[in-house]
Amino acid sequence: MKEIHQILITPHITEDTTRNMINPRTGVRQYVFKVAKDAKKIDIKRAIESRFDVKVDTINTLINRGKIKRVRVAAGKRANWKKAYITLKAGHQIAEFEGV
Repeated sequence: MKEIHQILITPHITEDTTRNMINPRTGVRQYVFKVAKDAKKIDIKRAIESRFDVKVDTINTLINRGKIKRVRVAAGKRANWKKAYITLKAGHQIAEFEGV
């Protein structure tokens, strides 16, 4: 098993993710993280639960394909990366993201 800092790379904070962070009807919180491309859902769940001391309900993952970029005549490609949507159980929250 990998270490926590090898699985969780960084939180992915955008306008869309902060807008959808709290479900207004149920109060359930959802957070988005950039994770290692080879990380499995169970590894992500263990890393989140041990790092933030919360209970995870569901995890949805997807791989974002890197964009093709051009600099003058040379074409290049950004790296692919994996994103994980973590939904916590009711009553749990990550204190470091409050007030974002």
